[in-house]
Amino acid sequence: MMNSTIRIQQLQAPFVYKSMEAIEMERTKPSKEVQPHRHNFFTVIALENGVGTHQIDFKNYALKAHTVYFVSPEQIHQLEVEPDTLALLKGHVMMFTPDFLLKYSISPEALTEMSLFFNCDESKPLSLTATDMERILPFFEKFKSEINKQQPYQWEAVGAWLKLFLLECNRLKYENQEKNIKLDKRQADIVRHFKNDVEKHFRAWHQVADYADSQHLTSNYLNEIIKSETGTSAKDFIMNRLILEAKRLARFSEMSAKEIAYSLGYEDAAQFSKFFKKCEGISFSTFREMRE
Repeated sequence: MMNSTIRIQQLQAPFVYKSMEAIEMERTKPSKEVQPHRHNFFTVIALENGVGTHQIDFKNYALKAHTVYFVSPEQIHQLEVEPDTLALLKGHVMMFTPDFLLKYSISPEALTEMSLFFNCDESKPLSLTATDMERILPFFEKFKSEINKQQPYQWEAVGAWLKLFLLECNRLKYENQEKNIKLDKRQADIVRHFKNDVEKHFRAWHQVADYADSQHLTSNYLNEIIKSETGTSAKDFIMNRLILEAKRLARFSEMSAKEIAYSLGYEDAAQFSKFFKKCEGISFSTFREMRE
């Protein structure tokens, strides 16, 4: 069995900006070992140029020029740059705590509505054109300038620029993404409420009815709205979140299968194992022993 514990990386300041080149130079030191890790903060990686792989919650994304990657607190990720392409690497990394985001930038509700960061379902990297990339590069100069000058109201200014940056990314996302169905405001509120509820309650609420009751809706109506927006039924959406957390705990915790089952709301470990195999096609113990 893979005997490893996930490393939790913490942020020493409310907001940090670094170039990818500086980070990679630090990571390539002999004493540094590249391992999957979990943050207690948000991370934005804007790649101007580079080749490699970025794994986020068991999904592998190729590092591509003109791409922005968004990583939420609690997500497990690992970024690896091809060693022979380090000389070409160019990019920007911003890290900020949830408290900083709330105090100086935007509300959790607004962040959820943007769908840039993980919220139960997959938030894919934002692929841009070279022209699109030029629209967001000035923001990084502003971040660097504010941090280096250390003027009065420094964090208020950084927060303001962060809000504008995220709004610009959201605009670019919708400019480059055709929506199959345009939801009205009420439907959009239902979807946002559902996603937030799943993230808060997936360990205890396993039935669509639990989430429908939270919004005083019928299960069928909630399922119809969720499927029209996400392409996934409400039931599968909930199950996918449970499976993701089970995988995280299987690979990066010392908890037993019984403890993991209990933490996810299953009092019967055998029932949990049956659920996992039905969803993944392999047993929980087999998955835990696998190395990717």
